[in-house]
Amino acid sequence: MEQTVYILLSRSETLFSRLVHCAVGGDYTHVSIGVEGPGGHFYSFARKDPRRVLPAGLIRERAGHGFFYLHPRIPCCLYELQVTEESYLRIQERLEYMYARRKDYHYSLLGALACFFRLPLVRKHHYFCSQFVAETLAESGAVRLGWVPAVTRPADFLTLERLRKIHQGVIGDLEGAAAWVA
Repeated sequence: MEQTVYILLSRSETLFSRLVHCAVGGDYTHVSIGVEGPGGHFYSFARKDPRRVLPAGLIRERAGHGFFYLHPRIPCCLYELQVTEESYLRIQERLEYMYARRKDYHYSLLGALACFFRLPLVRKHHYFCSQFVAETLAESGAVRLGWVPAVTRPADFLTLERLRKIHQGVIGDLEGAAAWVA
């Protein structure tokens, strides 16, 4: 039996997001992964405090809360990906395990910079958003990337087979949207 994993791409107007957009282009500069549906939690690497750039690390974000509450007009695109039950459980376990130990994980600014040059920089317990999501999908067996997670940019997710777009608009529209994916 297949299960659904959700990939959320977004682009805020923060300075860092604008720099990423200028450097690599694409419509989106941030990516998160979730297993609870559009109205549920999404996991990623980003700012821990919605009002400050640092500290940054592993976060759990949700439409209508935190940074997305402060910026409900952020453009986003939500995709669903059908995966095997085994891959789904691996993804779910990894998200729960890492989030329970979130203080051990840090944002990899150097990794994000190296990714700009398509140079993989892997450091233990350090991730940037697209590296984290790519590694989670690849290590669970949900997808075969064809590249290493450490050089993944948000736009690269659009090349994955089996992705199905279920929403494109603003992040504020996702709040309470779980009903439309039933």
